[in-house]
Order: sequence, then structure tokens, then C-alpha cells
Amino acid sequence: MIHDAKYLIPPLFSFVASIFAIYFLLWTRGKSARRLGGLVVILVFAGVALLNKDIVITKPITGILVGGLVILLFGLWDDLKNINWKWQLIAQIIIAITAISFGVRSEYISNPFGGVINLDNPTIYIILYTLYFLLFINSLNWLDGIDGLSGGVTLASLGVVFFLSLKPEVNQPATAILSAIAGGAILGFLVFNWHPAKIIAGTSGAWFFGFILASLSIFAGAKIATVLMAALIPVLDLTSVIWERYQAGQSIFQGGDSRHLHHKLIKLGLGEKQTVILVAATSILIGFVALNISAIGKAIFIVLFSVFYFGLMRKIRIIKSIGEIGS
Repeated sequence: MIHDAKYLIPPLFSFVASIFAIYFLLWTRGKSARRLGGLVVILVFAGVALLNKDIVITKPITGILVGGLVILLFGLWDDLKNINWKWQLIAQIIIAITAISFGVRSEYISNPFGGVINLDNPTIYIILYTLYFLLFINSLNWLDGIDGLSGGVTLASLGVVFFLSLKPEVNQPATAILSAIAGGAILGFLVFNWHPAKIIAGTSGAWFFGFILASLSIFAGAKIATVLMAALIPVLDLTSVIWERYQAGQSIFQGGDSRHLHHKLIKLGLGEKQTVILVAATSILIGFVALNISAIGKAIFIVLFSVFYFGLMRKIRIIKSIGEIGS
């Protein structure tokens, strides 16, 4: 089924379009185009999706496209004016509610212990899905600290969404095509974002990475646990950084520190490229596991991997402290 032209041609188009668009920007605008990677990814995704004859532009798909354009506006505003965290949070809530109001939601989610959990109360699903969007948007945004990392993990996670959408029990061809289009656009961007990067995602790109993953995971039959596993590293990184800042008595929204996973791996001696490859490869492996275990297995895996991750972060902090004392 994956050899079907409808799944192969759209990502090829978006990949080529992304390559040419970024090359043109760099050629015509030079260094001033450095933060416009997200603009290219969003516009290429929207353009290829709208032109695709195998996708019926339903109201929820319109919600994804409109949400992407809203991200573009707020993201460019932040890239130009560097807005504070309060305005960023308000903007992210607006983006989430925009998508939800267009129907990017489900009135149920899978219950890991069997059956489904109904979310037919508007107040409940608006709150839960808004928090879900915020989790993904900020996880991928905070991970965007070194060249290629956020985009690489997003690409790996979109691969999981693609194969998940084609499983017989899910059977969501439109979601598979959309994830392939987004993947192609991001892959084209990564050609120029690989260290040393000629162009970066900027706020709009990093927010869009999380937004598209959250949206498509809802589309894929509300298979949230599967996509959450694929994006588990950025989610745990976000949680770990918040906890460390809280323990240090700092604002959890205060950036500019070196508490993220990629900073710690680099301090342990890994290069930027090695760090990206390691984290992306681990995300691919976790995503493969997610596609092949039961719902209860996913819940158990998330708990066990979370314990492992936080234990690893604690050990790295101890090693770092010993090294600082020794020096």
C-alpha cells in the first residue's frame, strides 16, 4: 500500500518545493532569510495539501491549514519582536482553540485498559485538547536548541503517524498523505538545517512541528498514546527542564539555560550531529515499538521509559557536578 503513488508523489513534491523555496530565499535575501525556515515548511505543506486531489478539504483539515497560518503570523511576530512568554502562551492557546473549533478533535480517546473514554462534553474536550496542543507545541519548540534536532524528531514522529494511519484498524489515508506531505517539507528544510545550519525553523517552524504532530495524532483515530510515544523524548525533556527550573527557584518559562537533553549530551562529549542522530534514532526505535504493542503496553512503556529518562538525567547531573568540583 505504501508503494501507491498517492503516498509517494505528494512528499516528493513537498520535498522539492521546500528545497527550491529555501534555496531561492537564501539566494535573494541572504542572511536575512535565516529565520524563515518555518515559513517555507508551513506554506509548502499548505500548498501541496490544497493541490492534492486525493485529499478532501474537510472542516478539520481546514482547521489544520488555518492553524498553520495562524502559527505563521504569531511565529513571525515573535521572530521579529521577541515577544514575552505570556504573549506566546496566549498565542498558542488561540492556535489550539482555532484548530479545535474547526473540528480537530475527537469525542473519544482509546482507553489503555480497553474500550474508549468519551469526551462528548465540550468544556472537557476543549480543555484537554488545548493542553494537548500546548504540550506538543512547547515540547518541540523547547527541543529546537541545536541544528536539525526538532525537525529530525518531528520527521521521525511523522513516520510513525504515516504507518499508524495505514494500519487496518485505523485506515486514515488522508492522515497518511498529510503526514507524508509534512514530512517531505520538513526533510527539504533539514537539508539546509543540518549543522552548520544555513536556515533555522524560527518560532513559526518549531511551533508548527508540535502543532502538526498533535493535529494528526487526533486525526489518526485519536491514537494519542502511539504518537505520544514517538514524541516521548521532547515531552520528557520539557518536563525535566520545568522540574529542574522549579527546584532551582527559577521561572519555568525562563530560557537561555543549559538544562535541556541536547545541552547535557554535548557537555558529555557528543557533537551536535551525533546528538541529533542519537535522539532521532531513539525516537524512531520508540515509534517502531509503539506501532507494535498493545494500548496497555504503551502505557507501561511510557512509565518505564520515563523512569529511565529521569534516572539518566539525575546521573548526568551528578557526573556534571563531580566534574565541576574536580575542575
